[in-house]
Amino acid sequence: MIIETAEYNVKLITIFIKWYFFEMPIKIIKQLYKYLIVITKIYSFIFLLKTFFSPWKNQSYAYPDKGFDINKILEVWTSNMVARVVGAFVRFFTILTGIVVLLIVIALGLLILFLWLTYPVLFFILIIPSF
Repeated sequence: MIIETAEYNVKLITIFIKWYFFEMPIKIIKQLYKYLIVITKIYSFIFLLKTFFSPWKNQSYAYPDKGFDINKILEVWTSNMVARVVGAFVRFFTILTGIVVLLIVIALGLLILFLWLTYPVLFFILIIPSF
């Protein structure tokens, strides 16, 4: 049997307000934080910055051991520099993509939080003109 008293209704409304405006926004922010942590682990920005000028896939050529062949030395040096430029190019665009993904996730998370907090007000604003 449900007892419908004013005290019960006030208690129910306060529990709902506490849940809607305090507990759920904290959960939304915590979930957004978890998404951001996962994205930073997927893109591993620190590792990409540490190895920014490393050769792409660690492919490098060895310099000749014997003799002094300037053409061979320049060929190896040029090939190693191209591998480093390609590595920097790929890492740069990977970092750029990761930053864009982070910004999109932050924007969507803040939009969800904003909509969650303003939905009751929007509901009443939108429902009044329908009458």
